[in-house]
Amino acid sequence: MLKFMKHQQKISPERIQKQKELFAFNQACYHGFPAKPSALAWDPLLRLLAIATKNGQIRIYGTPGVELYGQNENSESAINHLTFLHGQCRLVSLCEDNSLHLWQLKQLGDSGGMQLVQANSTSLEGKLKKISVVVADSKCEHLMVGTEGGNIYLLNLSTFAMSDNIIYQDVVMQNVPEDYKVNPGPVEAIAEHPTEPNKILIGYQRGLIVLWDKKNLCADQTYVCSQQLESVCWHTDAAHFTTSHNDGSYMVWSATDSAQPTDGPHTVYGPFPCKPITKILRPAGKEGDFIVFSGGMPRASYGDRNTVTAILGDNHVTFNLTSKVIDFVVVKDSDAGHASCLAILAEEEAVFIDLETEDWPAFAAPYLASLHSSAITCSVLASSVALEVYDKIKEAGSKQQSGLSTRPWPINGGKIKNTDSPKQRDVLLTGHEDGTVQFWDASGVSLTLLYKLSTSRLFLSEDLGGDGASAEDDDWPPFRKAGLFDPYSDDPRLGVKKMEMCPYTGTLIVAGTAGQILILNLDVKEKEIIPECVNVNLVAENDSFVWKSHNKLEMKTQPVKFEPGMQPTVVVQFYPPASCTSLTLHSEWGLVACGTAHGFGLFDIVQKKNLLAKSTLSPLDLANAADEGPMSRRKSLKKSLRESFRRLRRGRSQRKTGRPGAASPTGSHPSSTGAAAAGDDEGLKPVERAVEARSHSSDYIGSMVRCLHLTKCFIANTQLMSATLWAGTNSGAIYVFTIAIPPSEKRGEVPLSVQLGKEIHLKHGAPVISICILDGASRPFPEPMAVKKEAAPSPNTNMPHRVLICSEEQFKVFTLPQLKPFCKFKLTAHEGSRVRKIGYADFVSSVDESYRESCFMVMTNMGDFSVYSLPDCRRQMYTAHIKREDINGINSVVFSNRGEALYLMSPCELERVSLSARHITRPTGTVPILKSIPVKEPQEENSKEKPNESQAEGGDAAVAAASATAAEVQDDSIDSQEKAENESSRDEKEEKLSGEAVGGSIRKVDEVKENGDSSLLSGDITIDSIRDHMDDLKVSEKTMEVATTANTTSSSTLTSNNAMVKQESSSVTVVKSTTITSMSSSSPESSSVQVVETSTTEVNHSTVNGTETKIRAPLAKAESFFSKEPRIKSDE
Repeated sequence: MLKFMKHQQKISPERIQKQKELFAFNQACYHGFPAKPSALAWDPLLRLLAIATKNGQIRIYGTPGVELYGQNENSESAINHLTFLHGQCRLVSLCEDNSLHLWQLKQLGDSGGMQLVQANSTSLEGKLKKISVVVADSKCEHLMVGTEGGNIYLLNLSTFAMSDNIIYQDVVMQNVPEDYKVNPGPVEAIAEHPTEPNKILIGYQRGLIVLWDKKNLCADQTYVCSQQLESVCWHTDAAHFTTSHNDGSYMVWSATDSAQPTDGPHTVYGPFPCKPITKILRPAGKEGDFIVFSGGMPRASYGDRNTVTAILGDNHVTFNLTSKVIDFVVVKDSDAGHASCLAILAEEEAVFIDLETEDWPAFAAPYLASLHSSAITCSVLASSVALEVYDKIKEAGSKQQSGLSTRPWPINGGKIKNTDSPKQRDVLLTGHEDGTVQFWDASGVSLTLLYKLSTSRLFLSEDLGGDGASAEDDDWPPFRKAGLFDPYSDDPRLGVKKMEMCPYTGTLIVAGTAGQILILNLDVKEKEIIPECVNVNLVAENDSFVWKSHNKLEMKTQPVKFEPGMQPTVVVQFYPPASCTSLTLHSEWGLVACGTAHGFGLFDIVQKKNLLAKSTLSPLDLANAADEGPMSRRKSLKKSLRESFRRLRRGRSQRKTGRPGAASPTGSHPSSTGAAAAGDDEGLKPVERAVEARSHSSDYIGSMVRCLHLTKCFIANTQLMSATLWAGTNSGAIYVFTIAIPPSEKRGEVPLSVQLGKEIHLKHGAPVISICILDGASRPFPEPMAVKKEAAPSPNTNMPHRVLICSEEQFKVFTLPQLKPFCKFKLTAHEGSRVRKIGYADFVSSVDESYRESCFMVMTNMGDFSVYSLPDCRRQMYTAHIKREDINGINSVVFSNRGEALYLMSPCELERVSLSARHITRPTGTVPILKSIPVKEPQEENSKEKPNESQAEGGDAAVAAASATAAEVQDDSIDSQEKAENESSRDEKEEKLSGEAVGGSIRKVDEVKENGDSSLLSGDITIDSIRDHMDDLKVSEKTMEVATTANTTSSSTLTSNNAMVKQESSSVTVVKSTTITSMSSSSPESSSVQVVETSTTEVNHSTVNGTETKIRAPLAKAESFFSKEPRIKSDE
């Protein structure tokens, strides 16, 4: 009974308010390159670049920090074409389902940001009305829509409805000579005359081109080509235009003479058959007109190349990309009007070429980074990097960009409100398949490359490093490699598996696929280094072990030249050369621990020698490792026996479920309804799933080391803290080693000693994901060097320490040094999910910067984000975000120390989300409207705005009536309540709009369900055995006193006395509630006033401005049931 009573406790309104101020899920921004791009658009007036994808997403980029996102609401149909309405903050998209959508940029209230919203849509039906080309006129009044039937429809952009004016193909064909009166095919291109807006060029697929007069409805000129038409563009003089064709040729025509082309046909890469020139442009440059086109390569020799060619006089460059070219645009200088940048959109990257600088170098783009230039194999987020370390990394990276353009970034639309440097420097490290490590500045919205490190330079690899550069040595075509995307690596052993970087010293540890661990330090001087290698044998004690997989990488014996930046000091090579599975660095002690599937080792980077090589292989693991054939008699026998035992176990479990009260292992997941629902079901015990015993597959390796942790703690007694190494394995085993570290003055001379202190085996045997030591204040120990660099306060050593052990199935806290159970949370038993990633953060209140709570964040295999308090492991927030099928995305999650998370939503793009209510890295740039919309909006829009205006006008009278009645109910001033209520409602609206800025819709945070059993009296202790290996260690068994204190709150918050005034058709209702109240809005005509008091549990919904939203249920209380002093003091 005592256990049951302790499980359910009521949540105070003050705690609920605190949780709202601390925790909130928000989609913040995107980093990298959007997956599956399909269209490109450029607004020369607003100087914005837009990219659309096959998933129905739109990204708009301006000056660094100005980013806008949009998502097709109704479908994820691919967007085939984008076009800006120049200067109006509007654009039109053509989708694969033949629908047209109008998008607008809208301001997000007072928050400073903008969002891209869909304003209207229409579609054409019928096979002959399949849209082939879309072009907006210069006045942005109509959209010219060409179809496969040959007709051109005019879409009124103010009403977004088709106009009655249609340019029929039959009418256009009337003036065509009799010899060419055949079906010209679909409309392939439309180009408006640069100086006469009433005239347009209409190009049909089979080679017919007509200069059409829209005003007089007649054809001025008719041009006939012998080859199939691909594209049309006007020259800057408006007297000529150029056409490109499917045989790789282009022609120049006169606007006044249609007899013959004035120049051409020119087959640039002839005379042999060539591929089509899909698009051609003739922009003006400083020294003449450019010729820029895509395609046109010789079919036989270079038909597989993806190219964009730029020609200006004698300068001729064929930009060779490693992925298919989607589209390209030429960005003109805003002042002079000549071509300044060539922007190329390919399937896997975006490339920007400087056309004003000699030799046409590439720009270093501040966004749209090619994260997957080589496939990402791991990532680490280094938070709060010291400014000195950050500057050294940035300086080293700037020297790597010597061949790039130094001109200002040309895509500079929009404005940034806050131009101050970020308070905290975050550096994202991505490890790649080819052995490179890239450093990215992740402090803000724009993810920019800081520095690139190549570890392959130290090894004799089988990777030949061919990148197609040999073709550039040929005289013709004049190829030049453009872009960074190069996904091929011939030697998989170079792949980076784990990384750790000290944010205060810059020490970097890189662990690879073939058991190689590189220790690198930042250096500002160039050096020639002969790499030093130390071999570590993890299976020296096991004579029967035989390694049958890949060999280790051979080290180079000659000196290797390293530029300023990360330079290796020593290389540790493990045997067996298996992939690294866990890594930890303690830069203050100069120690590195690394784990593999066979064991773990501890290395001294100061004295450059190995201190520990511990094998975790069991006899079963040894047998599996020695028998790696595809199928053997022994494996076959094991498999049949295993299946027999599974059938026996399954039959027994089915018989047991027939008993009354047995929980079904396949029961549906209980909905997360938070503490309010828990309060409603006070008489019910939370249901636990029947977690089946682990059945290990043939490739299961119980000896794999999953986590390592170097820290100080009370492991022997409560008087002396010891340096310790904690190691957790796949089988639920935890090894604790004590390390004797000499004083700093003798650190380089006196050898360190390592001794096994404790060996723990978790009863449920789940893989250990994370181990964290909590100080006396229940805060995780600060990072190494953080206290010395004054970046964090010293840990509390006055109170007993605790250890948080997170396995895939449970979170458990034990006291140190006795290892007595303190509390636990059974994740898998209650919800069926398993832990994949864990991070630790300080959550700062959005109202009071001085108030913060230490919590840990969890990502499960179901794609759920959740936050748990320390030390009582009570869930504070929960939301389902990533699809459970997205295994790569779930495994790529990294957390920051401020409550943010990054994960790969595709191989080339990261999404940034925030679990903190205070720290949200969101775009705040704005874009001014330079051209007013010429036609008024439809009357429907105006009629929608009138009720809002009338509501606002009648609001004062309604509030006055409510104030008179509310004065009888409470003594507080209704004016202050009204002010607070208006502010809270405005904040709710802003939060709603900001939530729609990313992803296009609000993602509701699921309510928290408190399933954790924190009781000491709850059955098993979940430790199977503890072996003490120290002679002088005496573990005394003590009975822990559990004090349950009733939480009394003397101070009342503003929300507990707030009165909410809303207008109804027949009355004005004033609702007084402890937390959240039910509201509704309608006409301002009010005849009476009612006062209603409701409790928290009775309110399930709220209606704000006619929109019904679900009320968040109260969340779990964060104070520990076991601490005598509450975390939130009463005077706060």
